[in-house]
Parts: sequence; structure tokens; C-alpha cells
Amino acid sequence: MSKYFNISVFDFDYVNKEMFWLFLLIPVVVLWYLWQESGQFRNVNYSSLQQIEKKKFNFIAFFRHMNLFVFVIGLSFIILALARPHLPEDIDEYKKKNMEGIDIVMALDASGSMKAMDFSPNRLEAAKTVAIDFINERPADRIGLVVFQAEAYTQAPLTNDHELLKSMFEQVQNTDVITDGTAIGLGLSYAINRLLESDAKSKVIILLTDGVNNAGDTDPLEAAVVAKDNNICIYAIGVGKNGTAPFPVETPFGTITQEMPVEIDEELMTLIAEETGGKYFRAHDNKELEQIYKEIDQLEKSKVKVLEYKINPPEKYYGLLAFGLLLLLLNKILSHTLLKSIP
Repeated sequence: MSKYFNISVFDFDYVNKEMFWLFLLIPVVVLWYLWQESGQFRNVNYSSLQQIEKKKFNFIAFFRHMNLFVFVIGLSFIILALARPHLPEDIDEYKKKNMEGIDIVMALDASGSMKAMDFSPNRLEAAKTVAIDFINERPADRIGLVVFQAEAYTQAPLTNDHELLKSMFEQVQNTDVITDGTAIGLGLSYAINRLLESDAKSKVIILLTDGVNNAGDTDPLEAAVVAKDNNICIYAIGVGKNGTAPFPVETPFGTITQEMPVEIDEELMTLIAEETGGKYFRAHDNKELEQIYKEIDQLEKSKVKVLEYKINPPEKYYGLLAFGLLLLLLNKILSHTLLKSIP
């Protein structure tokens, strides 16, 4: 309790800062009081100036003017109470607890088509770079990574160790060990399984692919229904420019570049996202991909903001309100008793 005696009103953070506009009432009150006083003195008649000169200082009359000061201070404390002060450390701790209520699994396509160079240096590397930037913006979230080609595997489970997570992202590569293909449904299933036991307030999958579902035995739409039933939101991202994209091809004479058609099942991706209350995005280049992740970041932070208003940090206005009301009560008592008949 002793720490609260060392705190001033300037040490608080205020939730309802708009209440500070009420401080404009104070100069109005003071001007009204001075106007009343000037009117009162104009109506006072004395028989001679000599009586004024000999009049002694009246302490009670002085306290009548000080009573205005009591009223102003009391009003100020009530305004501060209405602004709802909180200790900065309480707000930081509260936000941290709410932020920890979000679990995110990134389902990343690492199939051969992700080597296409319509992104710099290619789709897979661009996706990894932007995803790492996204992780840096969400330090309190648990984030995991699922990688899929024709098969799927968990590269990183849900974790708060973001340095480890980022290193796992950097290790993702297309490999010829796994049969090439794009198993969107299987990738979603693995991501959903990572979130089934989560008790987070918000559970999210960010699905990124550049192709069509042509591998695996899991229907992506059936996986989306399972996600919906478990309150998991899916944001789907299709990467690749329209038309064709340059693609590296290995030949006996070295690597050459060929134009390959871009095929993204946007209808499927849209249905997956909408089924779970999410959204489908299309990225044609690095810049658009960066903007998409920023939008997803803001959408999820908005959810956190809604959660914050459900349960508030410990309130600190009680003392300010009580002291303000006490001063206003004192002002009224003095005005109607001791100071009532004072000229």
C-alpha cells in the first residue's frame, strides 16, 4: 500500500482522456464567481471612507474566498476520476495477458512452384521474410509453423520463443525428398491439429499458397468446416502475379528460366476463408504481400482491443472521486453554515 502514497496524478495513464475537456468549466466558474463578487461590492454602501480604512482584516471573509478554491480542487479531482486513471504497469500487464490470448499457426506452401521468381528473390523466400516481420510485430503471441508440399509436417509447434521460430522459418526449403505437389487440405489439417487443444481467446491460421489442391487425401473445405467448429479463423493468401511467371528449370547445361502459368484456386481459397469468418487476399508482388500481413496484424490487434474492454485493469479512481466529493461537501457545508452570513 505504501507505494500509492508516492504516486501523483501525473503518474497515471487515463482511459477516458476526453473528460479533460471538463477542466474548461473551471475558468467559467472562477469568472462567474468574480462577476458575482464585483456586483456585490458595487451594492455595498458605507457612511464614510474612514470606516473602510480602519476596517481590520477579516479572516472569515478571507476563508469565504478560499472556499472557491476548495470547490475548484474538488471539481478537479472528480474530473480526474471520470477520466479513469490506471497505473501504467497495471495496463501493461493487462494488455500482456490479453495478447497472450492469441494463438497463430502459419501454414506455408513449400512446393516446387514457390520457386517462381515473380517475387524477389522468389515466392518462398519472400513469404518467409514477410512472415518473420509479422512475427516481430506480435511479441506476445504464440505462433507455430506448418509446412506442406504433397505432404505436410509441423516445422515448429506453438511457441513464445520467437527467435527459435524465426530460425525454423529460415530453414524451410523446397526439397525433392518429398514428392512435389500442393496438399492444401493436409496443410490445413496439420495447422488445425496444432490449435485444437489451445484455450486461446483467438485462434488463427494464416494459409499461404500459390497453387491448387492436387495432393493429399484431405478435402480443404472439410478442413475449413472443422476449423469453424473449433472457432479457428483462417486468413488465406494466394501468391503469384497474373498470367505467367519466370520459373527456374534445371537442365544439363545449367539453370534456365522459363515462363510458367500461374494457377491459384482463388474460389477455393475464398470459400475456406469465408467459412471460418476470415478473409482471402491475393498478392501479386512483395509489396502487396507485406500490406496483406499488415492488414492481418491490424485485424487481430482489433480483436485484442475488443477483448480488453470486456475486463478492465484495476481501477484507481475511487480515492480521487472520494476526495473530490469530500471537498465539494465541505464547500457546501461552509457555504450554508459558517460562511453564510459573512459579507
